[in-house]
Amino acid sequence: MAGAACVVAKSNGDSEAVELAYTPGPAEAALNKAKENLRKKGHKYVFPQAVTELKHAYVVVIRSEYKNARGRDRTSFGCGFSKLSYDEALWDALRDLQSHAWGWKPDKEGYTVLQKLKY
Repeated sequence: MAGAACVVAKSNGDSEAVELAYTPGPAEAALNKAKENLRKKGHKYVFPQAVTELKHAYVVVIRSEYKNARGRDRTSFGCGFSKLSYDEALWDALRDLQSHAWGWKPDKEGYTVLQKLKY
């Protein structure tokens, strides 16, 4: 058994930070570890972004800075996991980001890969 979790800190509708944690135990342990790490850094509002029970995985974490539909500057994160490849993990991260930032489009706003690892 193993798990990983990606948690995002938010304030006033904007994402401020992301924390990725993985543990040899259940995904819930990774989720709690990521939340705790963000709170230790002073973030008050933390939200689960993506969680997996994969024992081994390729992981990609992305970030995008863009203007929302109201013209406000926003930052959003996406986290992706795959048992097969970094490419699949990236696609999962793109879908994750878009599911949390509804108006975001990768071809328009772009993104930066923050983390790419395998556990």
